[in-house]
Amino acid sequence: MPIYSYIAQDSEKSCAACRRGFDLRRPISRPALENCPLCKQPVKKLISGFNTPKVTKPLSVSDAKSAGFTILEKRCDGNYEKL
Repeated sequence: MPIYSYIAQDSEKSCAACRRGFDLRRPISRPALENCPLCKQPVKKLISGFNTPKVTKPLSVSDAKSAGFTILEKRCDGNYEKL
């Protein structure tokens, strides 16, 4: 489930929780919150960062072979040779 961040629209009328902002885990299928669950004042959804996988290094030929992949190298004549 994704994590959504919310903050109060009017900080003077809101509680301490929504004044500084809060995070909720909610299913994607549920609509965004419109009111704080504690004080019932209007809140807005914040845009937050997201996590993407990073590849730290390319796989070496030996790593690929040990993982069960077939390694081919292209030759000058256009054919591929198995390493």
